[in-house]
Amino acid sequence: MKPILITCYVSPDLDGLAGITAYAEFLTTTGRPAVAGIIGEPHDEAKYLLAHFNIPSPTQINNADDYDQVILVDSSELSGLEGKVAPEKVIEIIDHRKVNEADKFPNAKIQIELVGAAATLITEKLKNNNFPLSKNAAILLSGAIISNTFNFRAGLTTERDRAAAAWLNDITDLPADFWRELFLAKSDLSGDKLQKRMEGDLAWFMLGGKKVGIAQIEIIGAHKLVAERTAEIVKTLDKIKAENGFDIMFQNTVELDDVKNFFVANDEPTKKLLEKVLDVKFVGNVAERPNLIMRKQIVPLLKEELEKI
Repeated sequence: MKPILITCYVSPDLDGLAGITAYAEFLTTTGRPAVAGIIGEPHDEAKYLLAHFNIPSPTQINNADDYDQVILVDSSELSGLEGKVAPEKVIEIIDHRKVNEADKFPNAKIQIELVGAAATLITEKLKNNNFPLSKNAAILLSGAIISNTFNFRAGLTTERDRAAAAWLNDITDLPADFWRELFLAKSDLSGDKLQKRMEGDLAWFMLGGKKVGIAQIEIIGAHKLVAERTAEIVKTLDKIKAENGFDIMFQNTVELDDVKNFFVANDEPTKKLLEKVLDVKFVGNVAERPNLIMRKQIVPLLKEELEKI
């Protein structure tokens, strides 16, 4: 009997990578052979954590063709799979996005709950089953919750995220300033790293008949980045927009140290849309917003507004 493939969207972030690693460990140990597999390159933050703690990376695969059954973690949209996973093979989805395409997976058991991280949902499963989680998997899950909730400061952070992190900390015993070390690991965008990050952490959605592309970058030093490299960001946005045929394209740059967002857009309709939906004001190509808002929170707001038009 073939093992179940547990995967997430193409080129996963830490939340997806952590979730598939821990869930594969749980299923295999409890009698359902499973393998964690990733398609594409994981984000820099995930690479850093794997290397720093000498944790083996999940298996690299090209697609799900060699597997009969697939479980998706931190993924519930066909666009994020890029045609690499046949939707009818998916038997389970564990995700935390309000806007999703769960209805496109006809054979899947669906668990979508609005917590800060998919890693929280996986952690709860393990905790509720008194599972003896390995330290490596616990470190990945802990890092994912910290990252996705911006160290528990993001608007989608719940008490469930905090409780999951506390349970994991009993296993990992990570230092109190671990969050900053983690965030600094993904804050180096020197040279061509900026363009690669924008392209690597791009997500797109069909909202109100519009194809919307959103690049999201989460770093310490966002204000400096935007102040010094707006022209470069705009040029890359225009390139991505043209290559993908997006109707709307912008970047959400999250400042992890100073708790705010910077939005960069290069056309008036997009600026006006964001000004209305996010209550911001553009000065040139940049708008600043206090507090933290994540892409997964922005998408439902855009969807509601664009479906009015």
